[in-house]
Amino acid sequence: MTHGEDVLASAGWYQGRDVESEALSAVFRAVALVEPAPGASPWVLFPAAEQALRTFHGLRSRPVGPGHEVAPTGWVIDPVVARHAGHPLSRLAESTGSRLFPLGRTDADAILAVDEEGRLFSIDHGGQWQLGATVREGLAALAEGRAPHRIAARQWAWTLSSPNGEPLVDVIRTALVAVYVLHHRQVFSARHLRLTVTPLRGIAPVALDRTVPLPGGSLEESAVPLAAKMEALIEAEGVTTRGAELKVEVPAPRNATAPHVSVSCAVRTGHLAKVPAAVELCLAAGAGASVGRLRTAVHACFDDLARHAQRLSP
Repeated sequence: MTHGEDVLASAGWYQGRDVESEALSAVFRAVALVEPAPGASPWVLFPAAEQALRTFHGLRSRPVGPGHEVAPTGWVIDPVVARHAGHPLSRLAESTGSRLFPLGRTDADAILAVDEEGRLFSIDHGGQWQLGATVREGLAALAEGRAPHRIAARQWAWTLSSPNGEPLVDVIRTALVAVYVLHHRQVFSARHLRLTVTPLRGIAPVALDRTVPLPGGSLEESAVPLAAKMEALIEAEGVTTRGAELKVEVPAPRNATAPHVSVSCAVRTGHLAKVPAAVELCLAAGAGASVGRLRTAVHACFDDLARHAQRLSP
């Protein structure tokens, strides 16, 4: 056994533990005692939550030792003590795309919850955290003082040169690289690009905001036709691009769901008055994209885009 599992055993856990009647009674009390709150959804027990409660309900752990990476934390597994956490858990569930059920609390008064994939999460004043890929792993991590993984939105940006001296074409070519990377890493397959033109001077915040469908065929052959189409849109609106920011975004398709919908790439130029030809590539991902398989995919996208940016760095 690891030290964390020793602590779990000391708390009363053992292989095959099943306290079905006590766990389901606690679930009933947690659901029945929740005070109605506007906008809060009622608790719904799903298989992963039932299994976690039948295995760990009623256990209580106290911190022992200095901890490996952070101070160890004690906890109690009882959904009743976390039953009022509807709003914060609903917000976390919305970002991850996976329902949550209250599991208990830590000695530091952090909420513990399990999602439909059996992962253990906590919410405290410092933010949202994934403690483990399983409840057992997460509880052991608390007992051992293992650092949790923060669930938070991230953004990365790179500055590229404009090799062709044609700002819009260069922006579109880079955006198409992002389209390929997002598809290749199985984040999503983009269906359109979003063009915005924002004057750097004047009172209009956005002069043009249009969605342009991606044509079929090779992405490499799409840059020039897309540039021509976007230039026509700009001219039709009577917009001048001199002294303006051009941005082409690669958003998730309309049928995308959380957390994939929170991922996007954007490429812009003209945003720096001193270096108007500079091109900026940005990758953004919401909090829900910082856990599970999507987290791995987003980091792979980061590596791919970073290599592309390095080849075109000024």
